[in-house]
Formats: sequence, C-alpha cells, structure tokens
Amino acid sequence: MEREILYNAIENLENQAQLSGEFEPGGVLDGYVILHFPNKPPLRMTIEIKKELRQHQLPQLIQRKQEYGNFLLVAERLHPAIKKQLQEEEIAYLEENGNIFIKTEGTLILIDTNKPLKNKSNSAKKAFTKTGLKLVFSFLLDPELVNANQRTIAEKSGVSLGTVPKVIKTLKEAGFVITHKKNYLWQNRKELLTRWINDYEKILKPKLFRARYDLRIDWREIQLNQGETHWGGEPAGDLLTGYLRPEEFTLYSNESPINLMKNYNLKPNNNGELLVFEKFWSGETGPIVPPILVYVDLILKEDKRCRETAQKIYDEYIQPIL
Repeated sequence: MEREILYNAIENLENQAQLSGEFEPGGVLDGYVILHFPNKPPLRMTIEIKKELRQHQLPQLIQRKQEYGNFLLVAERLHPAIKKQLQEEEIAYLEENGNIFIKTEGTLILIDTNKPLKNKSNSAKKAFTKTGLKLVFSFLLDPELVNANQRTIAEKSGVSLGTVPKVIKTLKEAGFVITHKKNYLWQNRKELLTRWINDYEKILKPKLFRARYDLRIDWREIQLNQGETHWGGEPAGDLLTGYLRPEEFTLYSNESPINLMKNYNLKPNNNGELLVFEKFWSGETGPIVPPILVYVDLILKEDKRCRETAQKIYDEYIQPIL
C-alpha cells in the first residue's frame, strides 16, 4: 500500500512537471527518492511514506528534517492547513496526485494545482469505536491492565464487560498485542498511541464536548472537586511544565452544568475561553487529566508553544511507559 502511494506520486509528478523521480530502497525510514530536475544536479532525499498526516505528527517531521537534512514526506493526501504548516517549516512533501513542495538551498518548487485523487475503497474495519477508544486509553495509561481479568479491566476503564474481549481481539489482529505463555505482551505501543490520537480526534473527542463558558476568576484560584473535574489542555500543560501561559482553558468533568457554574463561577458563552468535555476515564488523577491526554490536547493545536509543551510532556511522562 505504501509503495503504491510512492509509485503513483512519482508517476503523477512526471506527468505534469519537468521533473522525474526514482525510488531507491534501503537505508533508513522508507528508503530514498532521487529527483531529477532540468539543468540541475539530482537531489537524493530520505523519504517517509504516510497515508495521511495529522496535526500531532508535525513535531516528528520537524525532527526528521533536522536529523536527515534532505527529507521528503510522501503522502496519499494532505489537508491544506497541514500543507501550509509544512511549507512554513520548510519540510518537503510529495502527494500521490503529484503536488509537491521542496525548498532547499538553490531550489524552490511548489506545485499545488492537482485535484485530490478519489478515495480508494477500504474494506478494513475501524480500529476502534467510541467505547473501544476509552478502553485503549486505559491500556495506554496502564500497560499491565491488559493481563487483569476482564471484569477488572471493565471496572477500571469504565466500559461494559462485553467490550473488553472485542477490543483485545482487535488489538491482536492489528499486531499491537501478542500472546505469550497465557499472557499478553505489547508491541508497537508508539504506533498504538498515534492510532489512538487519530481516532480520538475524529471519533471520540467531538462527542465529549459539552459547552463553553466564560471564566470570571483567575483559573489558579479555582478549587476543583477531586475525582470529578480536572484541568486539561493549556492549563494542565502549564501545571506540568511551567512553560505555557494558558489562553484557552479546558476542563474534563462529570459535574452537572448547574454545579459547574455554581462551583467555579462560570458563565455560559458559546465563544467563551473555557471548554468543558465529559470525563471519559475512571479513577482519580488529581487536579489534571492524565499526561497522555494533556499531550494529545496540546499536540492537536495549531500553536507552536503548545506543541513545544506537548513534546516536553511526551519526553518526561509518556516515553517511559511506551
């Protein structure tokens, strides 16, 4: 599938530009592409092939560019906002339809006139449902939970008992879990986190949103009800790192709207700076949501300071448990 994206991209590039490319396997990541230009020496670039690119994956690509220099992202399709950010970071990309951006010393190429290719049929089932995402989140927080009995897993993750075997089966089929001596062992947990973030953004988070409010007092003066309401997003990022000064505020809560307004001096406002989401995990985590969720909230924002804070949280709190 990935090679098909690459070969189609090279073919479509050659069909509408005075450029040609050839794939060279081996090396690091997904190999190399050698691009040939009129009246210029060829350019050999390390490539990484992705079906799509999400906001939270941008810091990884910035690191790729720093590490490999001549780096080229090859993707089936890219959202216009993502392409704009890639161009700002001067990260080269090539879409399957032949659109391309390269900015190196002495070379600037931008083609963005080709229409996206039609979606390919995909019979593969969704990796996770709304309920499944809640369970996978518990597994990301606690890798050993997968080896507890199914009733314990259901209770600790807040899902139905029937959900547990279905999700574990899906994880096994996807290659994230293997069986060894009657126990489950994790594989590719970094990839699992990436998959979870993608589906969380598209499937779960929109359904968790409850309302927006105006904050009428300093957020640091608010005393949250433990176990019921937690800071997420920018306030949580500031509490974890001291690196971020919040401009938008996020709460995850099980409290009713009336109690939220009464307990925290909130005023409903569809354009307010405070967003409230439903708390979707079980257990006490203190005044902030689990660091993985803080990371996700921040990495999904189109804000450099938020992404830098997210990277700090990833390095300190998340990397050790993956």
